[in-house]
Amino acid sequence: MNVSMDQLNALLRHSLHNQDTAANLSEPITSWVINKDNMSANGSVAVKRDEKLVILEITILSVIFILIVFGNCCVLVAIQLHKSKANRMYYFLQHLSISDTITALFNVLPQLIWEITYRFNGGNVLCKVIKYLQIFGPYLSSYVLVMTAIDRYQVICNPLSNCGWTPSRSKLMIKIAWIVSLMCCSPQLYIFSYQEIPGNPGVYDCWVNKYPKVKISTFPKPWGERIYVTWYAISVFIIPFMILTVTHYHICREIWLNLHKKRKSFRLNKNRDNVSMKAMKQNELDSDSVNSSQTNSANVLVSVGKSFRFKGRGKLEVSLDKDFGDDFSPRTHSIHGLSRAKIKTVKITVVVILCYIMCSTPFICVQLWAYWVPTAQQSHIWNDYRELNRKSTTII
Repeated sequence: MNVSMDQLNALLRHSLHNQDTAANLSEPITSWVINKDNMSANGSVAVKRDEKLVILEITILSVIFILIVFGNCCVLVAIQLHKSKANRMYYFLQHLSISDTITALFNVLPQLIWEITYRFNGGNVLCKVIKYLQIFGPYLSSYVLVMTAIDRYQVICNPLSNCGWTPSRSKLMIKIAWIVSLMCCSPQLYIFSYQEIPGNPGVYDCWVNKYPKVKISTFPKPWGERIYVTWYAISVFIIPFMILTVTHYHICREIWLNLHKKRKSFRLNKNRDNVSMKAMKQNELDSDSVNSSQTNSANVLVSVGKSFRFKGRGKLEVSLDKDFGDDFSPRTHSIHGLSRAKIKTVKITVVVILCYIMCSTPFICVQLWAYWVPTAQQSHIWNDYRELNRKSTTII
């Protein structure tokens, strides 16, 4: 049967349009290669994949899976080996590693198998379970990170309330993170199903319910997809990002103010010590009348904190290893310790927020752009970069 190129292109665009989805946040976007020889007798289009691209995808997913599992297993083993010294930060870190492991096992691994088999072959129940668990890992990672930030905020900014902190409170925070994540994933159970692909008789896959012709459409047009994509962006990225920003801002501010108070207190102590030294020098001049036979006696200065004790008789003598100059600091170790803590906290804050932004922003922005801009999905940018967009989702 002869089919014109215009008809072929129209059929291809229709097929691609039916398979694009907002809610399938880790859905395989297939690379299509169409040839005239791939036309069947009834005029349907036989679709093939770019095998070189498939091999590259499988290789990348395999490497990501191995790195995630190996790295997080090392962290979990290290925490278990230091269980006797574990504190609540270890507890939060443990659950953060567990959430990353869940992402590897239920997001990356199913996606890897899906790339190998090309079509989903697990049936309707497994389709819904996989789609549910594929976004559970990212949700859990986000909210465990939020609970960790809240815990650090309590420790640094509210130290008095921290005195009454119990292990059960940390467990409650982690339970809240798990419950919120499980609830946020629940729409996936309704949105996806194992169904026949329109235009491909006998071909089934795990797709979003959006085909009005077969009466299984999930999203009301045109705002249904926009609402779900916006909801996902707010719940998995925007809300956690705002909480992380606020808590880490207050943490850095508190450490900065604490350091400023320490330095101010040190300057006051330094001035007080300088006054004491002047009085001691005056006492030294007044003691010149003491009998010279006693001048060879041992004269020892013992410094304890802010007080001075003198041993020996005769002329008073103050011997210092270092003058009270600008570089002298009787409590240098504490001030330097605070300075290191401040710098470390600032670095951690910057790293956490930047990594969160870099890993999540590209995918979230592309999804919002694709479903809020009417002409976005017809643009060459969407068609050229949606495969890269899917890869970024898997890495997240």
